[in-house]
Amino acid sequence: MSNAPRADHWITDWEFSERYPVYTRANAGEVLPDPSSPLNVTLVWNKGLNIGWREGYVEHLGTHLASEIDETMPEIIGNFGGYHYTNFSMTELNGARLPGLTVPVWNRLWVGDHPDLPEYEPKPGHENAELTAGLAEKTAWALTTDTYPEAEETKRRADLAREQRPDLSALSDQELVDHARSFVPDLVFCYAYHPVTTTLSTMGPAVAGALLESIGESDKLGDLLSGLGGVDSAAPSFAMWKMGRLVAASDELTTIFDGGLATVLDAVDASDSPDAKQFRIDFDDFLYKYGSRAPNEWDIRSDSWETKPVLALMAINGMRLSPDDADPELILERNQAKRIALTAELADKMPDADTRQSFLDAAKSITKFMPWRERTKTSCVKVMGEMRAALYELGHRMVARGVMDDHHDITMLLDTELDDFAADPESFSATIAERREQYLQLFDLEPPFFLFEPLPLSQWPRRTEHKSEPALPGDTLSGVGGAPGVSRGRARVLHDPYDAGDLAEGDIIVAPQTDPAWTPLFVFAGGVVVNVGATITHSSIVCRELGIPCAVSVQDATARIPDGAMIEVDGNTGTVTVL
Repeated sequence: MSNAPRADHWITDWEFSERYPVYTRANAGEVLPDPSSPLNVTLVWNKGLNIGWREGYVEHLGTHLASEIDETMPEIIGNFGGYHYTNFSMTELNGARLPGLTVPVWNRLWVGDHPDLPEYEPKPGHENAELTAGLAEKTAWALTTDTYPEAEETKRRADLAREQRPDLSALSDQELVDHARSFVPDLVFCYAYHPVTTTLSTMGPAVAGALLESIGESDKLGDLLSGLGGVDSAAPSFAMWKMGRLVAASDELTTIFDGGLATVLDAVDASDSPDAKQFRIDFDDFLYKYGSRAPNEWDIRSDSWETKPVLALMAINGMRLSPDDADPELILERNQAKRIALTAELADKMPDADTRQSFLDAAKSITKFMPWRERTKTSCVKVMGEMRAALYELGHRMVARGVMDDHHDITMLLDTELDDFAADPESFSATIAERREQYLQLFDLEPPFFLFEPLPLSQWPRRTEHKSEPALPGDTLSGVGGAPGVSRGRARVLHDPYDAGDLAEGDIIVAPQTDPAWTPLFVFAGGVVVNVGATITHSSIVCRELGIPCAVSVQDATARIPDGAMIEVDGNTGTVTVL
């Protein structure tokens, strides 16, 4: 039953597309920084999210024709060596067809600056006047609408999935499999609107940016993208902050946290004090609302805040030590006031009434579609949280039966194997153990940022082979401005949000990429620098909400910036200088 991969391939590898031959880790590296588990690829992505992505492009956004994307294995993404890739060639069609954009501008918006960024080569069929006309109507709507019911419907479905969770311990093994699979239609629905909100969230910045450039105020765009409010991926930080303040104000809770995070919840439960009871109420509410969030949260193999609560306690522990003026809600209020005043000031500088209205429409669109983008994403993650809960229950049972050593190993199975596994788990023991060993070897690979042709895994670089010259005092590294502002502080090079044990107030986080699990660290950081990203990716959006500078697409930042060095990050220009 073992499906051992050949040395140059992995069990979930996709066929390389001949029609759309260029793939990139841009954005995909933020979504899934680690190798994706086999069950995550074959169930969550192949059956759910990617099908929804195709539906979004074809039916809701209108950037692509149905004939341009395969129905069962849409070429929008790829998975090679376990690593998630976005099909760069296919997304270029967005730039060719969206009104007011060019392919090079589009590529830079979501890829950022990268030395291997290929030069665009127009091909027959890339431009499509009929689709562009439809997209012009969609863009005009995006610049003026105040509502998007479909985005709110994704949230309703995700909330309902959590609300209706059954007693998983009462389900049979097959019922757990069926329950996990039952969420595939919700994944398709929710993700179908994510490429819509993602694409249309670029319209406001593009129009506003062009108008600001025409009046010599292009440097103000970053401030217009800040203080939006309603960004779902920032909401957990606000809740964590309040719990951190509760701990800081309570001698008993402070003593409990000082005693070590591993025993916090047991100590809280053993206490009869009002502070402890309130903390437990708040923490349980937090886990119910945001428990699906996790580092590498787009893989059901990864623990979430619900399945491993100490991950959330680590962030709360950091926030309890922060000064009161680091309150993220106060910072958001200041940034909102600044943005509103700046919007009015810049509108008055526009040359005529029509241009002024166009600018105001673009500025309003920014405040709508960037939060809607995060909402559709959060809805998908919440639905995945219900799949994870069911599968982890099955995994825990299998550990008790001796079928596997770790409940996470349930994700070493393929979707096509789940029914047979539920009927005869013991027959899969050797397969799971072997596959897990092979899967863990994928972490040694350094996935190429671009793939231009099929590349055997034996030719991929290993992480230990990747060497970069360390930056010296006076050296400046260039990237893209993600969030405005300038900050100086100690560089903390982190590869995991939970390695931040001695992250101090004002330190500058230097990371490969970030997802919402990093957000609580931003609250007390002085700035953020990431290897990859663009103006509409997670690190940029959240840093703008929290009012800290961010530089993205700073290639090899984690390898070149020495941990502990004093650096200056300029989020306006995207530069990082070692002091």
